[in-house]
Amino acid sequence: MLIPTPLAMPHRRPEPPAQPPGQGGAARDATRVENPLVYRTVLRIQPYQRDEMFAIARACFTSWLESKELATTLSSGVHHLTGTYTLTVTDSYDSDGHQAALRLRLRENKEEKREGTWQTTLTSAVDREAGPAYVGVDLEHYPSPGAGQTTPCPPRLVRELLDQFDVLDGSTRLSAVPHATRSYTLDLLLAALTDPARELPLVVAAVPSHTDTAWERLLTKLAQNLAGIASVHRLERDAAAAFAASTGDGHNVFAGQIRTYLPGVVLGSGEDGRRHRLLTYRRLSDPQFRNADTRIARYPRLHAVTTPQPELLSETAFPGIEEALKNLRAARSATARTDGDETLDSLRRQLDSANQTIDKALEELSEAASARDLAERSRRALDQERKDAVDRYEDEIADHDATQSALSALRHQVSVLQQRLVAADRADDAYTPPVEDPVPMSFAELGDRAPGRMRHLILTYDVSRAADLDDDLKSSTWASKVWDALLALDAYGGASTAEGGFEGTFRDFCEAAPQGLRCYPSARVAMVESDTVRKDKKGHRRQRIFRVPPEVDPAGELFMEAHIKIDSKGRIAPRVYFYDDTAGATGKVIVGYIGRHLSNTRTN
Repeated sequence: MLIPTPLAMPHRRPEPPAQPPGQGGAARDATRVENPLVYRTVLRIQPYQRDEMFAIARACFTSWLESKELATTLSSGVHHLTGTYTLTVTDSYDSDGHQAALRLRLRENKEEKREGTWQTTLTSAVDREAGPAYVGVDLEHYPSPGAGQTTPCPPRLVRELLDQFDVLDGSTRLSAVPHATRSYTLDLLLAALTDPARELPLVVAAVPSHTDTAWERLLTKLAQNLAGIASVHRLERDAAAAFAASTGDGHNVFAGQIRTYLPGVVLGSGEDGRRHRLLTYRRLSDPQFRNADTRIARYPRLHAVTTPQPELLSETAFPGIEEALKNLRAARSATARTDGDETLDSLRRQLDSANQTIDKALEELSEAASARDLAERSRRALDQERKDAVDRYEDEIADHDATQSALSALRHQVSVLQQRLVAADRADDAYTPPVEDPVPMSFAELGDRAPGRMRHLILTYDVSRAADLDDDLKSSTWASKVWDALLALDAYGGASTAEGGFEGTFRDFCEAAPQGLRCYPSARVAMVESDTVRKDKKGHRRQRIFRVPPEVDPAGELFMEAHIKIDSKGRIAPRVYFYDDTAGATGKVIVGYIGRHLSNTRTN
């Protein structure tokens, strides 16, 4: 395939040299190990259900196995149900002979289908002296080599547990179906929203103003996807106006919108409102916005898998290798003892009994070895996550220090200028704040507002692809940074086309920082890509060909390499790619891409 020769930007200065290979981008190691824990729920059992907890947990697990056509009795030990499924049942008892804990683990090996290994673990424990009792469910996915991590729906087992146990998050009962909120039950929703005891996200879905079957299906799927990790509330039409009046502009939802409220809601605080992600009805109705239920559930899942289990579940001592070794030693001792009076039949019975004990112990040791291998993969993934967290922390500290330094300098400058205005008898001008548009809270909002605000930009980027960034926890921060970057590009476009205007590239503009004009940190601006990207190694060049007006290129697209780095750490690390046509046919800057970091020679 022939690659079109890129048009050179009509700059007034020569281009800087290309970046060396591997510079200027977030890297992702091809050998990276993903955290296998893809789902976790911890259900706190009410006192009146503690005596039946183990029996109910076993019954739910049995029902779940039967739904998979894996009927079995849950006796202690290792059970090879099929060539694919292995069930391990482990009980723990206290010194008085009362059951203290139960662990049921089903492992499914799907390596032959290149789907990896799936492991579902139910752990239940009670402290009969202190009182608390829990049932926890973990779902782990260990991908096949070279395959990616998968995020499935919660196991049906969780829905069965929620049907049988009365589990509360603060004042809200957890369920796999939405709670209907009418005008006469609105107080319950408002109390749950601001409940200081609430630990899980709370999702409010406002019913559209007209019948929408697709929206109804989405809500049903969303409630199932959030089973055990969040509560879902369906805000009926007759309660919408009162909810908006009670929550205020920063926290309300309009018809058709879905909002995820994190714990610790502070009504009346606009800054707090930014923490709680809002999806508009238009975005939810966009055919390009696929898998909305999975994407809305992304943060609640992350919150769940990064929250440690209670010590009662995580530190319960179950019989393990030591128990198997103890049985092996007992079998060896039994066969070694003889007083010379045994008959051949009695010796055979002793030998059969010893062989059964040995077989069982070997099976348990084999299962322990498999569990150890999976645990080692988990440990490597956690090590990687810890390293990523440290890298992000260090980068955020550096970013914060730079921001604080700039803020301090600007405050001093404002103070000096205010004093000068007061001395010039212009106190009103000194202390009247300028009219400033609020910063967008999301990329969906940015996409709505940017075309009407940026007079010197042509926006050809894929709005849907940019809005995918809203799935990330840092989306509001990234959206504000991209907004600043677009304002700086717009200022550059205006300055470059003005009579006697700026001479130079956008990076030159940011370094010069003309007075009164928006700029962006020049260290975050790269005007070229590396030679290896330019030469199309691994198809990286093709990824950077974006739409332009036909007067710029008759093909309607061209290679863009100038870009702004919105973040420098992590696997997403958003970028803004642009083409400077201020000296060309349009006289504007063309923004061709806003989205996650594109692949280069350091990414797979």
